[in-house]
Amino acid sequence: MQSWFTFELDGETCRVEKEDIHRTLSDFLAALDPGFSHFSDRSAWEGGGLVVMGDIENDRHRFRIVDTALLLLPMLAGRQIWTAEGIRNAEPEHPVNLALRNEPIECGQDRFDAVVTLMFEGYYRPDLRRQGQINDQFDAVVTRTANVPAIRRVAAQVFASTEQLRHEAAQRAERSGEEATVWTGRKDIFGDRFTGDLFKISDRSTLNYVDGSKRRFHRPANVVELLRLRREYPKSRLVAGCTGLARGDDGEEWPSLISLEAVKELNSFITTEEEWEIGAAISLTEVAEHIGRECPSFNKILRRFGSRAVRNRATLGGYLATAWSAGQLSPLLMALNARVILLSDEGERDAPVSRFFTGNGGTILAPGELIRSVVIPRSNENVLGARGVTSRLCDVYSVGPRRNLCRPYATGAFGIELRDSQVSKAWIAYSGIAESPVRAREAEDFLRGKTWNEKTVLEMLPILNESLEVETSGDGDYRKQLVVTLFQKFFHQHPRPDSGRPVALTATGEFAKLDQPFFDALPT
Repeated sequence: MQSWFTFELDGETCRVEKEDIHRTLSDFLAALDPGFSHFSDRSAWEGGGLVVMGDIENDRHRFRIVDTALLLLPMLAGRQIWTAEGIRNAEPEHPVNLALRNEPIECGQDRFDAVVTLMFEGYYRPDLRRQGQINDQFDAVVTRTANVPAIRRVAAQVFASTEQLRHEAAQRAERSGEEATVWTGRKDIFGDRFTGDLFKISDRSTLNYVDGSKRRFHRPANVVELLRLRREYPKSRLVAGCTGLARGDDGEEWPSLISLEAVKELNSFITTEEEWEIGAAISLTEVAEHIGRECPSFNKILRRFGSRAVRNRATLGGYLATAWSAGQLSPLLMALNARVILLSDEGERDAPVSRFFTGNGGTILAPGELIRSVVIPRSNENVLGARGVTSRLCDVYSVGPRRNLCRPYATGAFGIELRDSQVSKAWIAYSGIAESPVRAREAEDFLRGKTWNEKTVLEMLPILNESLEVETSGDGDYRKQLVVTLFQKFFHQHPRPDSGRPVALTATGEFAKLDQPFFDALPT
């Protein structure tokens, strides 16, 4: 065991020795320098103090925006952290600094720093290419005083410059057949101070750290090591993204923590023609980057979960293990007919996500068992054709007090498989209406074999309304109504078996030009 580790802070090596394994980065920074005292003032999950973390995810070097209040110190070992102040001082002429220098953002210093870090991450994102993505990039700026039009204007200018740079680099790389490394971000096309340091980071290695109170933090490299540590430290807590913070339900600190971030098997993403197998320790952002183009409903609902800073750290396995009754992702995973693979010393077992949650708000996880991966079937033409299915409709809808960073009233996700115009199978799932996410199996059974049209839906709605029990406390009547209206919205956006893209019910997208690229020369 070692009692120290190092990470890079604003380009300088920072040594951490005997610090509490439960200490967050926000507390550490606030005590390190009076200029960082504001980090301790921001609450976690409410747009807290933001920094940029440089890391390597499998074989891809990435800058990710993170919330310092949701990051434990030992998780930083071998990584890089850039604060807004560090970004300004390291390269004053960086495009982000230049663009924000004379623009009236009209907000306090802490929120301005958040804009700097969010725009910095966006500048290096290889997948940020269209106007509509600006909303998602800056959803961590929780304030009523910022000049939002100015932020959007500057962001469009900055992101257009990086897209032009990427386009020119791809043209040069095309001659050697390496243009794919440019578009996926595997190649350093910027050549600046920040990416120069970023591409020096190596794969996450094993870490065994002990703090001044003899509490331990372990970061194993494989499943064999992980299971051994669980046997050796049965009272330890598993952590990955740590967005739930590593403390017991009563606030008591855990005697030891085992991080899943370096476990190879839990960080792998396997793609076959029939399915995706997603490691439990992969962040929600990474999942969206892998499957979002083919499964747009996942991207859609993910934008309603937390903020980008939270999604960059939250993992798919960790999300499921919390069994959040109002979680937005669970109904969609049910509608996608996803399965969860569980692992223990006894071996592996799997179960549909719809059977993973128990009626008391818990899960089927047995003592000593953990989530290894989540398997999501694909719905391409070959896969559907092999089952005799001509089309599959799937979408998800969530209603809450505001767009994100709040508890939703209800979320509904729906999947319909059709043979021509006849329903062969249906998935109807909700969260927020009961103590666990649920499926409406009676309504699903009714739809099977029926023609997909308005008459069938109107006949099904009373069954849907009567078969699902909704908690009556608080806004129970409103949530009961949402059970029906969310499915009605699904039908009206997907009225035909061949309606691959949802029918737009408003003109917002047309006026906002959400699909417009930042740079006209982008390949289609």
